[in-house]
Amino acid sequence: MTPQQPQDLPDFESLAILDLEDSAVSTTTLAPLAQQPDAHRDAAPAAPAADQGSSAPTRFTDWSIITRIRADVANALAEEAMPGSDADDQRARAASLVGSFIDDEESRRLDSGLVRWTNAERRAITQAVLESLFGFGRLQPLLDDTSIENIEIYGYDDVLIQRTGNAFEQAEPIAESDADLLSTLSFHAAQQSKSFDPAHPRLHMSLGPTARLYATGWVVPKPIATIRVHRLVDVTLDDLVDLDLMPPELAQFLRAAVRAKKSIMVAGAQGAGKTTLLRGLINEIDPWEKLAILESVAELHLEQLGKERHRRLVPLEAVPGSDEKDANGRPIGEITMDDWARDTFRMNLDRMIVGEILGPEVIAMFEAMQTGAGSLSTIHAKSSAAVPERVVTLARKDGRVTEDFARRQVSENIDLAVYVDLIKTRNPWTGESSLNRRITDVTSYTPGENGQVASTQLWGLQDGQIISKMAPEWMDDLRPYLDEEAA
Repeated sequence: MTPQQPQDLPDFESLAILDLEDSAVSTTTLAPLAQQPDAHRDAAPAAPAADQGSSAPTRFTDWSIITRIRADVANALAEEAMPGSDADDQRARAASLVGSFIDDEESRRLDSGLVRWTNAERRAITQAVLESLFGFGRLQPLLDDTSIENIEIYGYDDVLIQRTGNAFEQAEPIAESDADLLSTLSFHAAQQSKSFDPAHPRLHMSLGPTARLYATGWVVPKPIATIRVHRLVDVTLDDLVDLDLMPPELAQFLRAAVRAKKSIMVAGAQGAGKTTLLRGLINEIDPWEKLAILESVAELHLEQLGKERHRRLVPLEAVPGSDEKDANGRPIGEITMDDWARDTFRMNLDRMIVGEILGPEVIAMFEAMQTGAGSLSTIHAKSSAAVPERVVTLARKDGRVTEDFARRQVSENIDLAVYVDLIKTRNPWTGESSLNRRITDVTSYTPGENGQVASTQLWGLQDGQIISKMAPEWMDDLRPYLDEEAA
């Protein structure tokens, strides 16, 4: 089965805009972004001859003009602020506004003694403005490239990309200057009601349904950003078997554990595929179970998969709030993970899923495990054996629970830890090495002596392959679901 992916952001290809011919007005469509050549370094616009008979799309490269028009269109949309308008209405209205602001820019251009833009250039300006407003501007071609998994930014002109299983390579600049990069990130942060400025120099946000960004600026010599792109969104355990993440027997075991409502933590290093595996596990849940997804920054985007996958889904994301404080000293508008966790008690849930555990989320995870079965989460850890201590460390840093309490929660409520790792393999025929994602360990936890956590390895590596080593003590809970598959 080939994993399906939801659309990454607005479909610029299908959005109708005006083809501004001198003699007529007709409807055309924007050229697919992925088919356009990169030309960020070009100082001059494309030659007028490109508008005469050439089918090659033009990419406009003067981003100072794009930035001005984007600001004008954004301000116009904000002033109109039509109640009840949705994202499609906003995009259609923006497309209709762009032409008049291009005219204004062109008038200033002519006053300076420059030539008119060609029709191809006007179309390219329109596309760039819409991408900047509803997509992510010069980052968009990289996000649209399905072979790219990681993007690292070390200043506006030092951009590295990592394709699936390969080393990093240099990419084109994504801004005109560091100041322009910071301004662009601030603009997109504001679109998500987040702040990114000298008073708030760190930024965590989603870039559409498949990418997550972390950025910092002002307190470092150059703006630094890391973008993780998840290419597999609508994925099942069978899909992951096809991708060689695990053997079919392990997929059957994990599927039964999910359906038996065992609480599972997916552990691994950065970039090992924890979120992809978590999506695969979640997609094995009965579509009619009511799920609440708690995340500090939205990353799973299960709402993109449609009602067929999850009919009763409640996605919840923490909200940082404003700089203003209420009478209790809390930021106005703030909604924490704890707030959402408390609210879920009134939601008639079948299970609560806490996405990535990085810090305070651990308390919400404890509540999820205490109040219902079948919790699922991810955590950074160096091995399955290290998961209990990692959870305890995060809980102690939060300061609201004791070490003994945290350790007891792990031993009593986490049924399984599934460890996914990056394994370096070498092709015997070509001699080339590549990194491949594999599940290397599955461990269960139970209360041990003196308040410690006892761990039992259920699946482990042998001769480079993961095999079953022992059945969990709750194996009988899984048998009805294993029998269903066998039938």
